[in-house]
Amino acid sequence: MPTTNHADASKTSVNSVAKLFQVPGFDANTFVEFQHRNLEALNAANQALVQGLQTVAQRQGKLVQQSVKQVQELLSVKPTNASVNEALVKQIDVAKTSFEKNVADARELGDLVAKVGSEAADILNRRVVASLDEIKAAARSKAAVVDEVKAAAQDVVKAAAYPKTGGRVAVVA
Repeated sequence: MPTTNHADASKTSVNSVAKLFQVPGFDANTFVEFQHRNLEALNAANQALVQGLQTVAQRQGKLVQQSVKQVQELLSVKPTNASVNEALVKQIDVAKTSFEKNVADARELGDLVAKVGSEAADILNRRVVASLDEIKAAARSKAAVVDEVKAAAQDVVKAAAYPKTGGRVAVVA
């Protein structure tokens, strides 16, 4: 069974539809290329997000394991009759250390998530800037064509308004 390249098939389909609705000064192929590059950038941003969030999830899993160990350590401190105060002080120290570590871990995760989002946004920002440059370049080339068409139209208007009479002056009465 032959395989079908869906990207080529959709490009061909879009091109044939574009030919049916040709608009002067609008290049459908250029538009399709712009959109193709936009989709590639969106795909790259999504991949960066997925990979980054996988990293966040892995780090979060490690932090949960560490937290479980801290709770186990906290629960392992059992007071004896002679040292209830010492056990209480040790439990408070372990709880304080655990709290400080959890706050630091939460900040680390927040920074990691911010970095992932920033990387994805940078990919999209670069594409938007490139896209605007591409549109500007396309507009400039279209403006040159429009200027040529205007000049040719003005020449036709002038020729129609002032027909050549072979050096004779035409008098209309």
